[in-house]
Amino acid sequence: MRLPDLPVLSRRFDPGAYAWDYPIMKSAVLDDRRRLVMPPGCPPHSAVTIQELDNSTWIVKRQLPSKEFKVVVLPVVERLPDDPEWEKVEEAFARHASKNLP
Repeated sequence: MRLPDLPVLSRRFDPGAYAWDYPIMKSAVLDDRRRLVMPPGCPPHSAVTIQELDNSTWIVKRQLPSKEFKVVVLPVVERLPDDPEWEKVEEAFARHASKNLP
């Protein structure tokens, strides 16, 4: 089943979006502090991005939190175990680096 072609306007800003991704809302008036009231479906303190298209056109899009995360647990290392081989290599590095010091 093929979806019908969408209006050019909705694909102009986001080629992968469908018309219902950009709902048409009633216009609003800014108050004296330049605040705009979002619709009731948008929770308070939501993260949004504002894209300015020209001097009088903005697109406001709500950013949904990502649920793709992983938790990695790392042990706290207070002291590394003794390793005589690594200590020899580290001492060689230090000797080589100290040759060029004044």
